[in-house]
Amino acid sequence: MSRLLSFVLLGLCAVLASCASPPDPAAPIDLRGQMPVARYVGTLPCADCAGVRTDLALYRQDRTPLGYALAETYLGTREGDRRFERTGRWSLQPSGQPDLALLTLDPGLPERERHFAQVGELVLRALDRTRNELPAHLPRSLVRVPDDVPADVPVLTAGDSRSLTDLAVGGQLVLLLPANRAMGYGWRMVPDPNAVLEPVANPAYVSDPASAARVAAPGLEVFRFRAPVPGQQILRLEYRRSWDPSTAQTPSVTFTVRVR
Repeated sequence: MSRLLSFVLLGLCAVLASCASPPDPAAPIDLRGQMPVARYVGTLPCADCAGVRTDLALYRQDRTPLGYALAETYLGTREGDRRFERTGRWSLQPSGQPDLALLTLDPGLPERERHFAQVGELVLRALDRTRNELPAHLPRSLVRVPDDVPADVPVLTAGDSRSLTDLAVGGQLVLLLPANRAMGYGWRMVPDPNAVLEPVANPAYVSDPASAARVAAPGLEVFRFRAPVPGQQILRLEYRRSWDPSTAQTPSVTFTVRVR
């Protein structure tokens, strides 16, 4: 074999080896021009602030995870609300339990890894660094945003109850609240004679396709509002059957919205 042919074969082997190797987990991710396949929002617990409002977009190319974009706002710190953004890679692996998978951000980078249990298609439940469940009393869930909600529209969940949200006149707001209509329950708006927000259509109900076989599987109620005039309103919603009266024990959420 000639020396030239040997060098050509060695070079070809090196190229093939590099193509077969997995991507560098620390390599930068370029998501420009890409559309997310799923977006999840919610407020997660924080050791030294009021909570971390989290907005996670997942991108995929064909059936292969491409990358993620994560925006986190630390609420009520000593310096006020602080927002951080980052991108990276993600992976999804089966957990061995029905309707449950393990989603990992930045796999292969231990100092950056974050873990979530994907519950069906509607919920990501945050796990600790050892992949164990967080205490149930903590706000630990991100919920999936409907695909037709624009990225610039604020989306609030049950974990944002008692929060303050600013809207510009003409802006929109979306609430995503867990519900189980199969059991007759739903979120009922408490009327406000001084309302400044207008509902957009009737509340929609989104069920989880992954849990369709379970008759009593929970879903999400989607409330959409627009803000035609300036002012302030406290949105109060109660979780009950339509024929049940409101009581002091009725679960409820409240959101203060300031339009200016």
